[in-house]
Amino acid sequence: MISDFEEVREDSKVIDESMTVDRIIAQGWAPCRVVDVRWRWQGQPLNIAHRLGLLAIVVPDRQHLAILWNTDESGVNATLYVISGDRQQQVKVSDQLLINGKVEPGVYSWFEYFPHDSPSIFTCMFTRQRDQAMFRVDIDAARGTVIAVLPSR
Repeated sequence: MISDFEEVREDSKVIDESMTVDRIIAQGWAPCRVVDVRWRWQGQPLNIAHRLGLLAIVVPDRQHLAILWNTDESGVNATLYVISGDRQQQVKVSDQLLINGKVEPGVYSWFEYFPHDSPSIFTCMFTRQRDQAMFRVDIDAARGTVIAVLPSR
């Protein structure tokens, strides 16, 4: 089980799981790219670092991480991965989704929290390339598969 999850910013400040955006703002921290995430798995410290930045969450089952790896300096283009808590398995989630019967390329943008029937399911927002339309994508981390694509807003 994943424990002690933390994000390390480029300025070396650490964001633990209990920190809210309001608390970060109250501390006067300016926005800064996260370049490392660390956690414990069965007492063993693990981490993933990426100099271009990343956005990560612990999936509610606490067996997996969902990570958006920036692919360029812009911080806009990212690749979505599901990684097992022990780092033994890594699955790249396709950035081409079936939307209204058509395969559509796009980019994953950020994570959202929605209630799900299974703790292995998480939600990531997806921007369709051709028109910038937003979609909510529910992903099963245990299988590394997309289970639902729903229009957003």
